[in-house]
Amino acid sequence: MDVKNSFLHGILQEEAPRAWNDRFTNFLPGLGFKVSQADPSLFVQHSSKGTMVLLLYVDDVILPGSSSKLISSVITGLIEEFDMKDLGQLNYFLGLQISYTSEWLFLSQTKYINELVAKVDLQDCKPCATPCLPYHRLLKNDGKPYHSLEQYRTIVGVLQYLTFTRPDIAFSVNQACQFMHNPMESHFIAVKRII
Repeated sequence: MDVKNSFLHGILQEEAPRAWNDRFTNFLPGLGFKVSQADPSLFVQHSSKGTMVLLLYVDDVILPGSSSKLISSVITGLIEEFDMKDLGQLNYFLGLQISYTSEWLFLSQTKYINELVAKVDLQDCKPCATPCLPYHRLLKNDGKPYHSLEQYRTIVGVLQYLTFTRPDIAFSVNQACQFMHNPMESHFIAVKRII
């Protein structure tokens, strides 16, 4: 696909979100889009001119395609039908930063990571070379229970989302996930090491 991506943002003030969503998804087949069987918010358009993908997330739309002309024609159709604005190339979406070169897209979550580090107050800590100690296994009843089940779950959930661009932490995060129901202080120490 072409790295020319468009990010549209649209809210219709006079319609409720559910009604807007229904109206929007019912309009897309008229533009040649078919709903994906994998995800009801993902739509695909194949034609002799190229391929387009449309991802609808609440009231935001990501629109990558194999041709800038195809992208422009869909944007025009959407703007004519809905109160939308073309925000141009996608740079940030759901914690993902997108950078472009002439040949590649680069995805990172630097801002998301920095927000997590600040949230858990680890800005002044020294970084570790690895996300877990070699040959160290987390155990079920290893020490005292961690004082905040909700905090542990929230932080580990954030770390799970980070594995999208940081597969190097996936093993360690998976280990921490095994104790979501009853974390110990030692488990939280392992989570801080991952961060």
